[in-house]
Amino acid sequence: MLYLLMDAGPDTYALATASVVKVVPCAALKAAPGAPPAVVGILNFRGQPVPVLDCSLLLTGQPCPLCYSSRIILQTIHIDGRERMLGLLGENLTRVQSFEEGDFIEPGARAAEFPGAGRVAAHGDQWIQRLHPHALLTAEVWETLTTQEI
Repeated sequence: MLYLLMDAGPDTYALATASVVKVVPCAALKAAPGAPPAVVGILNFRGQPVPVLDCSLLLTGQPCPLCYSSRIILQTIHIDGRERMLGLLGENLTRVQSFEEGDFIEPGARAAEFPGAGRVAAHGDQWIQRLHPHALLTAEVWETLTTQEI
């Protein structure tokens, strides 16, 4: 399966491309007043409002640097029984890598407060951790996305 690779701080993460609709450059976002800090704004994608989350902020506590290699992954997720589009802002999101399911192994330790990080795969001299976007959402962000206000 093909994965998009992105960095958050010193670490690299992999997102499966199966639910990815499109990868777009950073764009002007409408502010989302009152939303949690991880919701960096609303993207207008073909007339549809798409909430955009900062993956670096969720993973490291530091905002994603807005640079040439920062991108927004548009992907579908299921919320309250319906399909919805979600944007994930990530840094150095310019690479893809193919991994087999068997390439990913248990990391040996997991943080209870971060269930979004899955198994790891060796790639060169580094470990790449698989992300599950659904599990990446904190309770506060999840509540924001399940309301009709945003």
